[in-house]
Amino acid sequence: MENIKGTVVHINGGLGKCIAFTAVAKAYKEQHPDLQLVVVSGYPEVFLNNPYTDGNFAFTQHGLWMNFYKNDAYEVMAWDPYFHPDWMAGKPRHLIEIWSELLDVDCLNLNPELYFSGPEVEELQRMIQTDRPLLVVQSTGGANPGHTSWTRNPPTAELEQYLHKFSDSHYIVHLAVAETPVLKSANQRIENLTRRQAMCLVHYAQEFVGIDSFGLHARAANPNAGPSHFFFIYPNAKVRLGYDKESFNYIPLNEEVEQLITQNYSYYANVMQYSIEETPENCPVPAGVKWFDI
Repeated sequence: MENIKGTVVHINGGLGKCIAFTAVAKAYKEQHPDLQLVVVSGYPEVFLNNPYTDGNFAFTQHGLWMNFYKNDAYEVMAWDPYFHPDWMAGKPRHLIEIWSELLDVDCLNLNPELYFSGPEVEELQRMIQTDRPLLVVQSTGGANPGHTSWTRNPPTAELEQYLHKFSDSHYIVHLAVAETPVLKSANQRIENLTRRQAMCLVHYAQEFVGIDSFGLHARAANPNAGPSHFFFIYPNAKVRLGYDKESFNYIPLNEEVEQLITQNYSYYANVMQYSIEETPENCPVPAGVKWFDI
C-alpha cells in the first residue's frame, strides 16, 4: 500500500448517481487523507469546487489511460453499485452505503455535497424574478428527458393535479428541455440551463417537486432545503435512495399500481439496466387507474 497514490473512481451512470457519490467521496478522503481521489464520469460539473476530490475528469479527457488506468500507483474502482448483489436483490440498503462498501470505507453519512459560487446563484436570481416562493418542478428525467416512460415518469395529469394546490401561493418554474411535455400549471418554463445551472436551481429553490434521483440527491445536498416532494415509480425508493429529512415528502404509489408493476418482468428489466426498450403498450397499468395516492 505504501506505493499507492490513490484511487480512480470510474462512474458509469447519470447525473443523480454522480451527486450521490459526493457523499462517498467525503467519507473516502476523511478516512484516507493521504491518498488521492480521482473521479472520472460523464458529469464532471458535479465535482467542481469539491474539496474531497483531487482530480475530476470527463470520459473524453485526453491521457486518462496513461496517467491513471495504466498507472500502478492508482487503484481503479469501476464497479457499479447498481450491480452489487444487495442492490440487485432489492435489499433495504442505501445506494451510498453500498458504494462506500465497494471502496472499503465506512459510510459516515448519507448526505451528498454540492459547491456553488456566489455568481452562479446570482445569475439564476437575475433569470427568475418573482415575489412569491419559488417552486421548481422536474417532470421528466433520464438520458432522454423528452421521452415519456412509464418506468420513470408519473402521469402528467396527476402531476398537474398535485401542482394545482401551489398555483396561488408559489411561482412555479418548470425545469425542462425542448421535448419535455408542457405543464399548464407552470408560470415559467426554462429549457436552456446547463446541468450546473439546473443543479444550482434545484439545490436552492424554496420548494421542489421531482420525479427521479437527480432532484432527490441535489436537494439532499442542501442541509437547509425546504419542502421537497418526490414522485417515484420505483418501489422502496425512500429506503434505497432517499433521505430521512422532515422536509422530504415521498408520494407513494397506489397499492394496486405497485402490485401491478412489481410483478411485471418488463419493469425490472429496465430498472436493472438490461437495455430493454420500454414502450407504452408494455405498461401493465390499465387506463383510468390512479397511480399515486394524492
